[in-house]
Amino acid sequence: MVDYVSFWLAGKQVLLGTPELPYIPIEFVAIQKQFSGSDVIFGFFYPPTFQMLQVAFALLPYKAALVAFAGSTTFLLFFCCRLITGNWLLAACLILIPACGNNLFHGQNAALTASLYALFLIGMERNRIILAGIALGILTIKPQLGILVPIALIAARDWRIFLTASVATLALVGLSFAALGLGTWQAFWQQVPVASAMMELGGVEWGKMISVYGAVRLFDFGHASAILAQIAVGIGGLGCVWVAWSRSKQMVVRAPVLIAGTLLATPFGLSYDLTLLVVPCAFLIREGLKYGFLPYEKMILAIVICLSASTSPIAIWLGIPVAPLLPALILSLGMRRLKGPSEEALLEDRTVQKQRSVL
Repeated sequence: MVDYVSFWLAGKQVLLGTPELPYIPIEFVAIQKQFSGSDVIFGFFYPPTFQMLQVAFALLPYKAALVAFAGSTTFLLFFCCRLITGNWLLAACLILIPACGNNLFHGQNAALTASLYALFLIGMERNRIILAGIALGILTIKPQLGILVPIALIAARDWRIFLTASVATLALVGLSFAALGLGTWQAFWQQVPVASAMMELGGVEWGKMISVYGAVRLFDFGHASAILAQIAVGIGGLGCVWVAWSRSKQMVVRAPVLIAGTLLATPFGLSYDLTLLVVPCAFLIREGLKYGFLPYEKMILAIVICLSASTSPIAIWLGIPVAPLLPALILSLGMRRLKGPSEEALLEDRTVQKQRSVL
């Protein structure tokens, strides 16, 4: 059994006319045990908007639904990487990095959330406002991953995407209200304290988490100390996003700082969420191949990619929480690009070099 069983069963309850049951822990535990015959239980802490998206897959048998969901979301991420890099082979290599394999192994939705982030950034870069806004609206299926997006849009003074994303979010929520009913949303909000307690009481192993909160708890510090450390790092990530998005329009700066800053700011993130780093890696590699990599940039990217699915074993077996270092490294690459030469300067420099070579 993998995490996806909770997604599929949540969608199944909509078809059965009982969409509120996934948000009632006792009921959902009983449903899972009856289906799987196992004591392994997966919680469903996603908003009803995500539950609604699972209905189409719930029409299929479980194994077929798992293959369809994992395959379609991974292909979507592949397509997004192709849009970013302009290269099919490079896109294929990016979705084969260990983090993506880890996401597939868990039957999780990180390929979907990474794709939504990519579509938002691609839409913004190409002035496709509606695409960017709709992608952000759907990204609210995992709210903690959008925690710094409003700060980024305010810093960039991009009110059009802000407005479009707000409308898309309200439309998605309204559709879920109409389809699932008010009772489902009430059950979801009543379950929120359960999700918080799961994090605080160690319902998820600290070693499987990628957040600063999880790293501090792994060192046997208490909840209060971990929250303070998380807040401090989150404020730092927020500051980096504000500076980067207010000063630069280059996605090689914006994408790494926003996505990595988000992974550092959220207290609840698990190892498969490192799949999101595929998106800033795509922008950084595109820039490097086009204009040249900065010193040590390729080495840092290689370290992040190679360790992207190894953070949990290292934390659990060795007690070393390396996971927060990976988004921190990506964020540093984005901030470094902010201080580096602009595209125009690089193009001018290359033009001068070509002229000299001709002479």
